[in-house]
Amino acid sequence: MKFVSAGLFGLQVIAFLVLTAAVFWIFGQAGAGFDARFASTQFWRLVSFLAPYLALPISIILAFVLHKKRKYGRAIWLPLAFVALAFVAGQSYLRVVPDPIQENFGARSEPYPGFLVLPQEAVPEGFEEVEHHFTKREYTVRYTKMLNGQEIKLRIAEGDRIMFDHSGSELAKEFEYQGITGQVYIHQHKKTGVVSYNLIWLHPPKQRIAIYLTQTANNDYSPNDLIAILKSMKPAEEIVPELQ
Repeated sequence: MKFVSAGLFGLQVIAFLVLTAAVFWIFGQAGAGFDARFASTQFWRLVSFLAPYLALPISIILAFVLHKKRKYGRAIWLPLAFVALAFVAGQSYLRVVPDPIQENFGARSEPYPGFLVLPQEAVPEGFEEVEHHFTKREYTVRYTKMLNGQEIKLRIAEGDRIMFDHSGSELAKEFEYQGITGQVYIHQHKKTGVVSYNLIWLHPPKQRIAIYLTQTANNDYSPNDLIAILKSMKPAEEIVPELQ
């Protein structure tokens, strides 16, 4: 037990020195600093992530004191238990408190509750999703399909602070939905000549929706098609029950 206790003490010292060098190297490469909006949360998440490393100095002291007192059994299990407890506590905190940068601006596989999203069964015929980007403040989903050699694009964007620009466009139709007035604009690209529709429906604070749809060469689409897409959208929590 004496040699095991001494060996464990030495391993902890070596681990602390190696990890200290690694921490300084990583921070030297990545740079330091927190986003001022989330500094407190980021700081405590960093502490939680480094919890086992930060617990090592205390466990080293425990191991040394208990070894000197010839309490070899305690010198083995107590420091290990302390580091393990710090690890569990740190990981538990990281699970409970999400990364604020990722939560607010990072990509997710599913939309947050509160947004309106288009269910898969309501996606217009022939369109396939090619990209999506979900964050806490906004989301964008892009669909495309090929029709007679022309790429038709459908894009849905929503966010509580998004500003939608319709300069250079003409109002094609105004409509009412859920007591909110929306507009559909028509736009022709100056260089390519491609015609597109843009629906804008602003229902604060959460629903600020824009729907973009490329017009076909045969003018198959009308403003009503975009309005129908909007009316097919459902709250994210109804489509993704596990978010409730």
